[in-house]
Amino acid sequence: MTIVHLKDTIPVDLTIEISNMYNCIVGCRFCASGSLPERAFFLTAKDYMKQVETCLTYSNENPDNYPNFYIAFTGIGEPSIVKEEIAKGINMIKEKYNNVQVNIATTAFDNTCFDYWDSMNLPIRTLQLPYYSCDDKNLSYIIQNLPSNYDLTENIVKAIKYKNNHKSCRVKVNFVVINDINSSDDEVSEMLEYLNKFKNDIIIKISFLNYTKKCQENNLSSPNNDRMLEIINRVKSEGFECYLFGTKNNTELGCGQLVQNYISRDDL
Repeated sequence: MTIVHLKDTIPVDLTIEISNMYNCIVGCRFCASGSLPERAFFLTAKDYMKQVETCLTYSNENPDNYPNFYIAFTGIGEPSIVKEEIAKGINMIKEKYNNVQVNIATTAFDNTCFDYWDSMNLPIRTLQLPYYSCDDKNLSYIIQNLPSNYDLTENIVKAIKYKNNHKSCRVKVNFVVINDINSSDDEVSEMLEYLNKFKNDIIIKISFLNYTKKCQENNLSSPNNDRMLEIINRVKSEGFECYLFGTKNNTELGCGQLVQNYISRDDL
């Protein structure tokens, strides 16, 4: 996916969002990315490079025309379990586009990824980790294939360590707000208490859960816009740096949206 960000009419950045596997193995209930009929397999660094080149060719965009050029590993796949290939791919892309910076969204299934990427001195601009709930039952419900040793606190600590070693990096916690899972006042308070010790080192991204067929199948939905505004105002009042992500109109711009288009067409 090629994304152009504008401020008014002035180009701000060019982002190429790429995938690191075909069919995701994480199993988030709201995401269609793991719903392809074929088995999952991992892509290679050369595949990453090909995705970048294909996006630039078909969009007719030149990274040199933008103040910032980003590669985002926020498409299909879990970057931590292919940490070596991610590093290899980033270095391959940087060799051709030396101004590139990288955004990585990871569940940190293998949280040794942070130390590994640190040792490789990669140009990572953002490390993003998800927050769904402090309740283990809710968490394991949303992430069906959650590892038994999963520890979000340890993951955030490791991501912050990377940030402290690379001053251009920032750490985001993506609070995906889901009705009846984490949207009540008590649940928001629980989230803020949990993240309070990291307040000075993280940005909270408060995300709408947009429509996918998987959301419909699992009866998952986002609060309305007014409730989302209440939540972000609450988070800001507690002194966290935060922002609201998504739209009040349900645009289907949710996780796995391209896959959803693929699997819902009758002619495929």
